[in-house]
Amino acid sequence: MSLVPRGLATSLRGGLAPLARGLHGLGIRANTVTVLGFFLTVVGVALLAAAQPGAALLVLLLGALCDTLDGQLARAAGGGTRFGSFLDSTLDRLSDAALAIGAVQLGASTFDPYVQTFGSGAILFWAGLLLLVASFLVSYIRAKAESLGESSSVGVAPREARIAIYLIGVAAWAVTGTLQLFAVAVAVTAFLATITVLQRIAHMASALNEKKG
Repeated sequence: MSLVPRGLATSLRGGLAPLARGLHGLGIRANTVTVLGFFLTVVGVALLAAAQPGAALLVLLLGALCDTLDGQLARAAGGGTRFGSFLDSTLDRLSDAALAIGAVQLGASTFDPYVQTFGSGAILFWAGLLLLVASFLVSYIRAKAESLGESSSVGVAPREARIAIYLIGVAAWAVTGTLQLFAVAVAVTAFLATITVLQRIAHMASALNEKKG
């Protein structure tokens, strides 16, 4: 079961449908919004790495909005194209990588091994690396499963849940000025992403073994 209920995620996307129809009426294409969302995410991550959580949160939220809105725009246009689907998936992976790398960069810039061993800098650095690997594996397992004719969308932390926890961490840092809160959020996100990888592997092992039997 996902931390973000499927019904809630569907409702949030549906709530953007009127905005998507309005943008479609203005001639704005889904692919444009997809690219804009990726650009905003990269800018937000750069602000994050520069230790400006307030500005980073605002820009990352706008990027997340674009990331959700592009699908609704595609529907408003009568259905997305194959290239649009490819572009969206590719830039989603790059956005995930950017978020993880931002945490790693921030951790590296604040981590002093001679002063602290398990401080926020060290947590950000190692948890960011784990998040980078686990996020790619979550997506890869789903893609590989679909290439085998299976579905593997199970797990506690699909992409929406991971981004939500990450952004909550940024918000907590921005409001309190406490970097440790963001470090904890990144660590939790990395841990849940790893659990999701294991859940999807177990799911595929069960599904493929049943077919073999």
